[in-house]
Amino acid sequence: MDMGEKGVAEDDVPGSTHGLTGEEAASRGKEAVSGGKEAASGGEDVTVGVGAALVEGSDKEFDHVVNDALMRFFDHCTRFVQEVDQNPTALSEVDKFRQGPEMRRVTEKIADSLRVPYNTINDDMAEAAFYLCAYEFAIKTVNSPWCQLFDVVDAQVMEYANDLKQFWKRGYGYDINSKSSCILFHDVFSRLNRAADENKSGQQVTEAVTVQVGHAETLLPLLTLLGFFKNNGSITSTNYATQTQRSFRTSHMLPYAANLLLVLYDCGAGELRLQALLNEKPTECQLFKSPA
Repeated sequence: MDMGEKGVAEDDVPGSTHGLTGEEAASRGKEAVSGGKEAASGGEDVTVGVGAALVEGSDKEFDHVVNDALMRFFDHCTRFVQEVDQNPTALSEVDKFRQGPEMRRVTEKIADSLRVPYNTINDDMAEAAFYLCAYEFAIKTVNSPWCQLFDVVDAQVMEYANDLKQFWKRGYGYDINSKSSCILFHDVFSRLNRAADENKSGQQVTEAVTVQVGHAETLLPLLTLLGFFKNNGSITSTNYATQTQRSFRTSHMLPYAANLLLVLYDCGAGELRLQALLNEKPTECQLFKSPA
């Protein structure tokens, strides 16, 4: 499958089922146990390629279109780029948390484990060690020596630091984060509307399936626009202790091969219904609920 510029590809196959695939290279900060030790899984974004299927015992390539303007909308939204992506103060809550007491306890515990002075370990080093632990656990299923530097509480702090970054850069932190995905939102629902109109008029649906492929940065703003995983209030550098049960948890929202599927059902008698599935699990979306 051909990849788009900057590693993004879009693959459109005829359909009324719309699948949007994005990926976070692991469930960041999600605790796991291996050999009696806690390990945290996390990582960077990887593009998922969808463009080949097994047909009658042989691989068949489907035609596809690369559309970075649609699938990398965040690069083309001037307001997002200026106010968030290139704004050095946009992630001030993240910076404050990384210099705060919770992160300081993590770095000091690492220093104690390594028997080095506290000032030799900083938050960047802690993050690097955490992701090395995460990658090795997620990819190789091994309890890496890096994981010995963290316990469950440490993993929760590191997870929160990443959630805080995603909240303010791609999620509910700024209104423009979700609005930047409006072009993709309209593309998705225009396809569904077209399929619904064809179905109601008795025509053959011309697009039975549409698959679009992107990154976690593509999927998270759209999930935010649709109202998924919305907290009561913002997550900040100072309310870590009250956010243990937060809805906005990227390790649950954006695992490996994260995906959003919208399925249009013909229930007979002219009744059409739309179901959302997130990571292959049926889920409710406030946007789809009928008014009382």
